[in-house]
This record gives sequence, structure tokens and C-alpha cells, in this order.
Amino acid sequence: MGQTHHREQVRLKIIQSALQLFNRHGFTAASIDEIMAGAGMTRGGFYSYFQSKSELYAEAISCFVTEKQVDIANSDKASDRAVTLLRDYLSRHHLEDLEGSCPLIGLPNDVSRTEQSVREAQESALRMMVETFEQGMTPNAQPSRQVALSLTALCLGGMVLARAIEDRKLADELREATMAVALRLGHWV
Repeated sequence: MGQTHHREQVRLKIIQSALQLFNRHGFTAASIDEIMAGAGMTRGGFYSYFQSKSELYAEAISCFVTEKQVDIANSDKASDRAVTLLRDYLSRHHLEDLEGSCPLIGLPNDVSRTEQSVREAQESALRMMVETFEQGMTPNAQPSRQVALSLTALCLGGMVLARAIEDRKLADELREATMAVALRLGHWV
């Protein structure tokens, strides 16, 4: 049992290092050497845990999605979970936390179109957002699916733009405006 537990802990350290580096530098630029160094290991041990960098990327996104689902599951009401996701996603903390943020924010900059596992991992994170918003819609609101898809795109776009500019005041205005409009679209205000 000790050996299996240790192996799982090492695997999680590699995944955490990878998620940080993928978020900071993008999938292509983050090297296996850097990822392993961030986990306190050498490149030689990588392939005993993962078959490829793409497999590691998919695992890192899966862990991120699972962690977010646990974070927002504290509420019984679907609308509260949607609002929590929205507020957390568009928070200043999320804007500034480059290494621990949603991997989808790097999507426009760094999706490998040749790696199906990378696209599938990105899609799983996207689906989690859409489903959380869709389930949180009030019954009287517009068609839930269409609004949930729009809310997801609005959140991603707002955060991508806020991260892309140097003017912190304008970045905050972008985030806050996105949040205000998104809350109204979801009928959560």
C-alpha cells in the first residue's frame, strides 16, 4: 500500500507542476524537463507515469475540472453553484492566478489541433462550465442551453481579454462588466 500511495503522490505532483506550467507558458512551450523539475524529479521518470505530454495535459485538465466541481458542489441549489462558478471565474484572484487558473483561458493561444486528447481535455472543461450554468438557470429564463453556452463564451472572452492587457483598471472593468452582464443573463441578480 505504501508504494502505491507514494506513486500516486508523485503522479499528483507531476500533474500539479504540469498544470502550472501549461497555464503559464502554454501546452507547446511547457517542456517535460520543466514539468519534471517543477515536481522535483528528472525527465527520466516521466514515462513511467505518462505515455506522452498530451496524456499528462488531459490528466491535468481532468484534475482541474474535478477540483472545480468539488469547489462548487457545496451548495444544494443549482443556481447557487452557477453563480459561484461565475463569481469565482471572473474574480480578481482568478485573473492574477496564472498558474492555478482555468486551462481554457489559454485555449485561443495554444490548442494543439493535432492532438485529439488535448482537444478532448479542453472540451471536458468547457462542458463542465456549460453544464453548471445550464443547470443553474431559473425556469423562467431564456432557453437554458443557449444562454449557458453564451455565458461560457462571455466568461472565457472576458478573462482572456482582461489577462491580455497591461492596464489593470481596464482589466478590472472588463471582468466586472462581464460578471454584471453574465449575472443578468442568468437571471441571478
